[in-house]
Amino acid sequence: MSSKNTDISWTDETWNPVAGCSLISPGCTNCYAMGTAWRMQHNPNPAVRGKYADTAKRVNGTRVWTGKVRLWEDALLEPLSWSKPRMVFVNSMADLFHDGLQDWEIARVWAVMALTPQHQYQVLTKRTRRMRDWLNDTKAPGLVMAEIAQIDPAGQLAAWPLDNVWVGTSIEDQTRADERIPLLLECAAAIRFISAEPLLGAVELARAVQSRVTGEPGTEEAAGALAGLHWVIAGGESGPKARPMHPNWARALRDECGHFGIPFFFKQVGEWTWNAPNHQANEVGILPNGHTVAAGSPGSLPMFKVGKDAAGDLLDEVRHEVFPLSQARRQAAKSGDLFSPVGD
Repeated sequence: MSSKNTDISWTDETWNPVAGCSLISPGCTNCYAMGTAWRMQHNPNPAVRGKYADTAKRVNGTRVWTGKVRLWEDALLEPLSWSKPRMVFVNSMADLFHDGLQDWEIARVWAVMALTPQHQYQVLTKRTRRMRDWLNDTKAPGLVMAEIAQIDPAGQLAAWPLDNVWVGTSIEDQTRADERIPLLLECAAAIRFISAEPLLGAVELARAVQSRVTGEPGTEEAAGALAGLHWVIAGGESGPKARPMHPNWARALRDECGHFGIPFFFKQVGEWTWNAPNHQANEVGILPNGHTVAAGSPGSLPMFKVGKDAAGDLLDEVRHEVFPLSQARRQAAKSGDLFSPVGD
């Protein structure tokens, strides 16, 4: 694994071949990338300015997406120069399956990933239906092969789906889980994962797959449906306008992942913590349904705004940083050539 070039704890590198996005659900409200894109489009470097031009605007003092999305060729080809293997988060500043991108542009990103099998790529989207439809389209491998030929005439598409590409969907509450997880589980992919960050409400994985099973949540049938989910990331929100995360939401996800044998990664508590009894300022109460109320309100849990660094990344004094096995390591483990626990 390479040295880290990002503050995101579950990856080594961020790669942004695409710039721009638009809001689609409550988890987008305080997206850090909007402010970053605004700053980038005012950068003195003309290349940076050109990449992010018109992707963000200011509305009532707040930076928001314009909906303008573009593929940037200079950034697209960066991984071809990375010889040292690394974990790469694809598009921290965009959504690869935004409807502003054409199918061939998505294929061009996939082509670069196919040409660099030494890296593991993590593709995360809120537009799960389009990702499912694109990955499962019989035309997709041909589109990717056509783009490979343009980038490297000697290049090949070794497999479909690509062994080195993990695909995931962002969920922030049960509504989004119910909508997106079943679609994710239908994606042709080596590894499927969810990022429950910012976690804005309780999420029950078994409930999200009820439409795929005939039994009740928590039954063996639900476990079978969730067998195609290989990783869960969870965390609270950070930033000046962050919303607090009730610890029971994270605990429930942790416990459910343990029940179904799904590797669990807890990224951060977020801006607000429940574990600062001596902190006097910026206190609110949070109800189990996510509503914030005055501190001390009946049924509420006190939350303290201390900043994400002070809040830390422990859940009940435990650090959870389990990764899914790579496809190659999983196959080796199954064959008996490699002993490995659930995560590595």
